Amino acid sequence: MCYCGGLSQEYRAFLYGDTTLTASNKPNFEEQAARLDRKVFELQALMKASDALHNELDVKELTSLFMAMVRERSNVQRMAVILHDPDIKAMVVQAQMGLDDGLVGKRFPAEDGILWRLLRAGEPFTVTDISGRSRFPHIFVEHDLEGLDAQLWVPLVMPGRVVGVLSMACAQTEQDVGVFDPDDSFLSALASQATVALHTALLYQSIAVARRELDRSLFQISMLFDVTRAMGAVTDLTELLQIILDRAIDAVDAEKGSLMLLDEETGELAIRVVFGLPDKQVERKINSGEMLCRRFKPGEGIAGRAFMENRTICVDNTAADGAFTERESTNVHSIICVPLNVDDGTIGVLNITNKRALMFAGKPASGEEPGADRSFSKDDQDILGALADQAAIAIARARLYEAAITDSLTGLYVRRFAWHRLKEEIKRVHRYSGRLSIVMCDIDHFKRVNDTWGHAVGDAVLVSVADALRASLRVGIDIAARVGGEEFLLILPDTDLVGAAAAAERLRIYIQKNKVKIDDGDDQMVTMSFGAAQFDLKNGEESEVLVRRADVAMYEAKNAGRNQVSVSPMPSS
Repeated sequence: MCYCGGLSQEYRAFLYGDTTLTASNKPNFEEQAARLDRKVFELQALMKASDALHNELDVKELTSLFMAMVRERSNVQRMAVILHDPDIKAMVVQAQMGLDDGLVGKRFPAEDGILWRLLRAGEPFTVTDISGRSRFPHIFVEHDLEGLDAQLWVPLVMPGRVVGVLSMACAQTEQDVGVFDPDDSFLSALASQATVALHTALLYQSIAVARRELDRSLFQISMLFDVTRAMGAVTDLTELLQIILDRAIDAVDAEKGSLMLLDEETGELAIRVVFGLPDKQVERKINSGEMLCRRFKPGEGIAGRAFMENRTICVDNTAADGAFTERESTNVHSIICVPLNVDDGTIGVLNITNKRALMFAGKPASGEEPGADRSFSKDDQDILGALADQAAIAIARARLYEAAITDSLTGLYVRRFAWHRLKEEIKRVHRYSGRLSIVMCDIDHFKRVNDTWGHAVGDAVLVSVADALRASLRVGIDIAARVGGEEFLLILPDTDLVGAAAAAERLRIYIQKNKVKIDDGDDQMVTMSFGAAQFDLKNGEESEVLVRRADVAMYEAKNAGRNQVSVSPMPSS
């Protein structure tokens, strides 16, 4: 390869045999060769440095690499890179070397003025005068940037755009005697290459952020669509609450959670469903209503505060938060409480606890330890907030539906809904050739209870019986309804007459053992009479006929002395 293009006239003459050169103008060939070798080396070094800069797309790593290259070349030990953020119209300290870490993140406005004009001009300039005082005190003092100890600024500019500036600090020690030489072509070229690389990295960063935002939005929309579709198909309130809680925990990759609803009679927050308890049997009993949990008043604990203040509250360290009660903070390291709002007010609180790992589009972020406790992010709060908005509407609708189909005193289904469900079960038996039985039951001598102790005790008896029925039936399968004053109907799918009679006998014994307390402190024993009947599929029996047969069997039990079970035999063909 020939490098003659940049050689002096004397060197050219020597190369081409000009013998008229004298000793005075004879070139120093060794010096020329050394200079040429240095130029070639610097060109190769610049190419390597340029490759390294352009191959790095992480802004933090790129600024560190750039400063390390400048230090190696100039021996300047203290410097900082300040980047222009057009979104906030400010210059922000991105990275530092040899200075205080507290400088990173500090900023000053990117507004037109002498300093901004100097930056746009693109030529290095000093920011201190000959006495060492700042030329721009309104920037360095007012914005707490004196720690930069800046002496020389090297603008990092592209045509029509200020990317940033390299701030070079004053010499502080004998070893820190380096200086950025504006006439050093290598440093100038390095700064130009770094400017382009930083501009590319910033563009990549903004695109990556936008893509994350898009992915997060798509994930949120997809999740809300799935949840809305699932909630729209569910009318049972408990099942709906479990779906909401399950989706919420999955959405933010948490360990467990609970959902509280306001009890309008007491004004307290009652835990309706839970998920993630170590004891699954306890979890099942809580969700089925067999076991009651502690209630919270508005303003009590984090959940109560979120309800009362109607705002999302996130606590990353419950041990350090004085608002937690001892019971509430047990096995809870972090928690986010989101109020459930409808038009007429707040109806409950969604509580999600113990974030497991950072999430990205519904999946754990790379490099995260599985199961590691993490703080809930702003994205988590946004997702749960959107989910809570949809959930509150679905819950309000389900509660209205539940109020329409349940008895206000006992919480059991009302007569009309029971007939509707019975007809549905009969259709299912016809379709799949299954089995179906019902049990009619009536409280013995209930009128005597009302006449002797009053209707308050009578109501207590009805509630006690309803609780016994719920506790004894299969959750999600059997159906219990109050069809008269003291008369109840049990619908037992996939159960023959023998099974129905056995279930009725278990109920009879259970109710007899569980006495009801009355005002004077005495216990009142309650008994019931039962009549069981199995649906006659072979003869295509109507629902009214089935109910009539069970009702007749129940009165046979009463006529036989009460507190017993009677069965209606299957009709003959």
